[in-house]
Amino acid sequence: MSVIETNIEIPADYSVSVFGQFDEYVKKIEKTLKVTIIARDSQVKILGSESGAGHARKVLANLLELAKRGNTITEQNVDYALALCIQVHHLFLIQHL
Repeated sequence: MSVIETNIEIPADYSVSVFGQFDEYVKKIEKTLKVTIIARDSQVKILGSESGAGHARKVLANLLELAKRGNTITEQNVDYALALCIQVHHLFLIQHL
């Protein structure tokens, strides 16, 4: 498995909402998708497999969009975003068998 890097910008105004208290949401994303997420200012680097890094980027983008709309991010939002990403990936694989 090769490791790739992808990036996403998360403005400081939204980072606490997206990452969760004590980075709890980021840790959950990392554990579930087997990626490493490194945040420096507003730049977020995601390291992992191509699918893992891509899914993590989509999950973070979805959570950022919720935060921008004024929603309070909860663990349920994170679980839903993760499940949605994984479900879409599985449907794609099944369609291309």
